[in-house]
Formats: sequence, structure tokens, C-alpha cells
Amino acid sequence: MANKKITELTDLPSPAGADILAIVDDVAGTATTKKVTATNLMTLAPVQSVNGSTGAVTVSGTDLFSDIVSETTTARTLSDSDNGKVIVCSNAGQVIVTIPSGLTSGFNCTITQGGAGTVTIAGSGASINGFNDKTATAGQYAVVNVIPVGTNAYYVDGDLTFAPLINTYSVDFDGTNDYANAVSPSSLSNVEAISLWFKPDVVYGPGLLKSYVLGLGGSDRGIALGGAWFGPLSNEVITIANDNHLWSYTASGGSISSGTWHHLGVRWESTSSSTNSGNAGYDIYLDGTKVGNTFGTYTSGIGTKITTAAITTAARNRSGTISQYYNGKIDEFAIFTSAISESDIISMYNSGIPGPLASYSPALWWRMGDIAGGSGTTITDQGSGGNDGTLTNGPTFSTDIPS
Repeated sequence: MANKKITELTDLPSPAGADILAIVDDVAGTATTKKVTATNLMTLAPVQSVNGSTGAVTVSGTDLFSDIVSETTTARTLSDSDNGKVIVCSNAGQVIVTIPSGLTSGFNCTITQGGAGTVTIAGSGASINGFNDKTATAGQYAVVNVIPVGTNAYYVDGDLTFAPLINTYSVDFDGTNDYANAVSPSSLSNVEAISLWFKPDVVYGPGLLKSYVLGLGGSDRGIALGGAWFGPLSNEVITIANDNHLWSYTASGGSISSGTWHHLGVRWESTSSSTNSGNAGYDIYLDGTKVGNTFGTYTSGIGTKITTAAITTAARNRSGTISQYYNGKIDEFAIFTSAISESDIISMYNSGIPGPLASYSPALWWRMGDIAGGSGTTITDQGSGGNDGTLTNGPTFSTDIPS
């Protein structure tokens, strides 16, 4: 047979294991022809494969690409079988994808929002962190990558936004002796704003029942409901008190209805507040609408921002003496020590549905049962101050929430 150039040789597309490649082995000047089979090559080739093993690597055509998994429900808990896959969530409602603890080290996957429902990445025994606390998809066709960074610890990156609030519980106070308290709170000086949801079991207003929905220590510091509290004021419906300084929403015949969820927003207005025209003061927002038309004070001056000496929901805390108990439910209570705009307060009302507050950097944020699953007596602070609350005298968790 005549010699041929390599390029002229015929392909062998599927070599058998016994197919021979002849080679010449020169040992001590003696040339010997030997064979190398396809099996020899595959067995001895120093190829690194999965888990650091040596030997042959078999790759099928479909294995070169990530498997695509369709998720049509509103909840999915990931498992090791999802490793490396693309999960397309297509439900029209909010979808919760939960990463549990115990997944094999290195677990990762890609999650996409294929439908109208926002996809939130949550952890159950695993920590989930996104840039600026963003852990949800920004909109339809958004893509989120789940990246392992440690044992039961993951970062998420991609088309992210703040997760919609998952609100399940509120706390029900009996109006007799129930309250939640945090003594000697830290990092809560110069209160700029307060956000609070409440559903009273009684009607509050001038000439009607009265109580404190929030006590902040000191003398009369906090938020009072109802009238006839303070000498300089009359017909009070809602009053913000900083000891001797008062800012109030007053209305003859006005009241706060019972059996209905309300949002109360309070923010410091540094120029001309609705409660003290031409001067600084606390503006009051009830259900997304600014109210307030009276300013009163026991002393001269326009008053100053509140610095808390205690945090007490559902009662007044007058220098440690608890009284004037509120009757009803409270949910999603937050205090802010950085400036909050009027549009921020209205956004917190969110047309009657509580929204996430992380983007406003709350110094205190009591979820009122959601963190502990509606059990125990501790309200864990989700704000930056680390001021946990303690339920006292038996207030109960309720699944009645603003919606």
C-alpha cells in the first residue's frame, strides 16, 4: 500500500475498544512494533472528571446544558435534585422558593420569573443574602442566581428587588393589662418617623374611650388615642406626646372606627407641620391621609424630636409605670431615626396592605409574630437597633392581619 498523507486518511468515527494503533518502541537500540488499543487510551489517559477521579469521562449531548424545571405552584422547597438546574416559576401569584438547610456543599441553581408572580428566595435554616437586602425578582423574565458561600449560606444575585412582605400574624391585646415591652432601648434617639398598623376593638375619639397605642417612656411620651388627655388640647383623636410637647389631630365628633385595620404614620416635618403651622413638628397620617390641625404645649417652644426611654406597645409607660391599655390588635410596628418623606409614609400605607420596610432602614421593626411563627413571648427586632420586645400578661397572636 502506498503511503498517504494524514489528511488523506479515512475517518474512523466510532473506534472499537480493540482497534489498534501501531507504534514503534525503541528499547536499547532495538526497535519493536507494539500496539495501542482504543481501550488502552481511554483507561490510561490522565483525564480529570467529577470528584477528582481519573479515567474516562462520558458526556452525553444533553448533559452539556442545564435541565429546565417548570414550577407552576406558589411554593417550592429546593432539594439536591435541583442542583445546577434552571427553575422557571410561572404562577400569577407570589411564589416563595425556599432554600432549606442541609443541601450538599456547592449547591447552586438559577431561578427565573416566567409569570406575573414575584418570586421571593427565602431560607429555612439557611441564610439568604442579597445586595441591599434584595431577595426577590424585579419582574417578569427576571433571572436570579443562587450562589453558595458557605455551609447553609447563600448569596443571590441578578434582577433583584425587595421581597414582598409575607405577613401572617398580628398581636391581640385585651385592653386590661396586656402589653409588649422593651426596656432601655438603644439606637432610638431623635425619632424621625413611626409606622404602625392597628385594629381597635373599641371606638376611640373625643369623649369616648382613650388609651395609648404606643408608650415611649418619659412622662407622657408616645401616641395617645382619644380625647381629654392634656390641658392645652381638646377634641383629640390622635396625639403625639413628647413629655410637655404635643402634636395632635383634633376633630369635634371625630373618631377611629373599631373592627377595622388602620395605618398610623408619624413623621417629623422640619419646616411647617400640619400640627403646628409655620413651625417644625410631627405630622400625623391616618390611612395614608395627612391629618392634624392643633398644636398645644405645657411649656413654650415648638418641641423637639422624641428620644425613647422605653418601647411599650398597647399601653403608656410613664417612667416605668404601665397604664392606659389599648384594646385591639397591632401589627408591623416600626420606628425610624433617619429622615422619612411624606411619600415614604404614604408608600408604607400601600393602599391598606403592609409592605416591606427594609428599604427605609428602620431602627426598630416588630413584625408582631411573623419571625417566631406566632409562638413564644419574644418579638424579635428586625430593625438595626436590636431591641427585642417581650409580650407581658398574655397577649395572643392572631392571624387577623391588614389586607
